[in-house]
Amino acid sequence: MKRIKTRRKHFRITNPLGFSLFCAIIVLAIGLVVGIVCLAVGYGEDAVKWAKAQLNGTKVVAEITQAPTQAPTATAVPTDSAAETPDIGTPVPETPTPQPIEIGTPEPVETTSPNEDPNAPLYGFTIGLDPARDGESKYKKECAYNLEFAQQLAAYLESKGATVIVTRENNTKSVGNSKRAKAIKSADCDVALRLICNHISSKSTGCYAQANKKYKDFATSLIAAYSEATGIRLQAGKTNGFESKTDAVAKDCGCPCVMIVLGNWENKSDRGILEDEAGREKMIAAIYESLLRELKK
Repeated sequence: MKRIKTRRKHFRITNPLGFSLFCAIIVLAIGLVVGIVCLAVGYGEDAVKWAKAQLNGTKVVAEITQAPTQAPTATAVPTDSAAETPDIGTPVPETPTPQPIEIGTPEPVETTSPNEDPNAPLYGFTIGLDPARDGESKYKKECAYNLEFAQQLAAYLESKGATVIVTRENNTKSVGNSKRAKAIKSADCDVALRLICNHISSKSTGCYAQANKKYKDFATSLIAAYSEATGIRLQAGKTNGFESKTDAVAKDCGCPCVMIVLGNWENKSDRGILEDEAGREKMIAAIYESLLRELKK
């Protein structure tokens, strides 16, 4: 009987199956080497140990934990204001809320500059001056004179402490009697004077005062002092240079009001005194003294 011999199979590279296995082993070896190199570079010593263990056939359970990458901490560059930077935890002071600017009610513009000295003779008194007429063709020159004299008188009275209201400021704009009276009344004047020159024949001369009869004493005293100081005589036909009459301004101004007829503009003698600087100084002084006596009563 013929014995059957069991043949031991040998790995032959010429065999197709063997050749394939051989190539697979080569690729695996190359991949393993490359993997080891990558692990060595990327994971350091732990990766190298793991790779060696794989080569040695040892099953190693190792957890390679890579610490999370932290962003580099920025180093604060010291500045000049570092000392003013608050520490962590220190409350930042609140920015103050800007307070609204309070805009007060504008004060009315004063046209006068009175002496503010409480010891000034007329301190605390308000006086209204009304230069009559305003640019009428017939009285154009006299109109300008009435305003000029009123402004000079106002400046002098202010120097003595009074507050002075002048009812008009130019010779062209017409100002009615009602507006003049309202200006004096709204200023709460203590007394008012109307200033005007007379227009009669060149041969006539004289001055006089016109007012409500209840102010007769004041008006008479005022015109007497004025006549004596200037040399302009009292006009004939007026009792002691006084005429009892109330015009529209005097009626509605709310205070004692006297109209002073300064002289006759048509008379050469009167006009010479009215236009002379020394004559005007005498006119102003006489009016001031009379006002002082009346207001100090």
